[in-house]
Amino acid sequence: MVFYTGCNVLKTPHIALLALDIMDAMGIRYRVMGGPSACCGVLQFGPGDLATSGRVAWRTIDRLTAAAPRALSWCPTCQVQLTEIAAPAGQSSLDMTPFVRFLAERLDTLRPLLTNRVEKRVGLHEHPGNRGVPEAARSILSAIPGLDFVDLQQPQVGYMCNKLAPLPGFKQDLHRNQLQAAADANVGTLAGIYHACHRELCSHERDWPFEVVNFLELVGESMGLRRPDVFKRLKIMQDADAILRDSAGRIALNGLNLDEARDVILRDMLQEQPLALAGNS
Repeated sequence: MVFYTGCNVLKTPHIALLALDIMDAMGIRYRVMGGPSACCGVLQFGPGDLATSGRVAWRTIDRLTAAAPRALSWCPTCQVQLTEIAAPAGQSSLDMTPFVRFLAERLDTLRPLLTNRVEKRVGLHEHPGNRGVPEAARSILSAIPGLDFVDLQQPQVGYMCNKLAPLPGFKQDLHRNQLQAAADANVGTLAGIYHACHRELCSHERDWPFEVVNFLELVGESMGLRRPDVFKRLKIMQDADAILRDSAGRIALNGLNLDEARDVILRDMLQEQPLALAGNS
């Protein structure tokens, strides 16, 4: 099968790498596709360029179906764009399943690999837009030995936090209420499912009495698999100069322009903060 990353998760690579580590441990054979060369067409769809969006999406659909009988999507945007907008049911031979649902389908294979107890009280940040994904994530977390799952009973809206950008005040309220509910429930961990949500919520770990992780980190912890969350570590610094200094080796290794790197840090990391941190405007 194909593990289809999409483009956006590459900003938080520890999530995608954990997905691959988990599949390796389960003995699943797969190919990896994604990135700008295998776009789902959403970037063209948003501004209304439907012709280009359709061409981009169908090129990716053709490549996925040629590569393997089944594709596993990480990104909910890609799942919706390819299977509901570009090619609704019956219009292509693409068989694409959200990765989280796939893991839950294989829970009997996964469960024996969850050997380490994870003594944590965990709440979950959820979106209902991809059918069955929140329920799948809950079932996976509930299979981890030692983990105490807490239903935070928060509203579930859309299929990822960045899709709520047209309603900034509404999204701020959702995030504020989610963080407060986690604190009131005395959880030690607030776990999200998707990458865009993680980018917007992870730096709040600085101000609240719990960690903010992707739920695959908890699965990996029980399996003895770890990938460092470099994005969160850097974003919590809230200082572009400090992030540049910390990243100097990687910037030099890849021959990046410092001014361009600073612009990316400010635009795609520090300014991507719907709800301000304590003490930050």
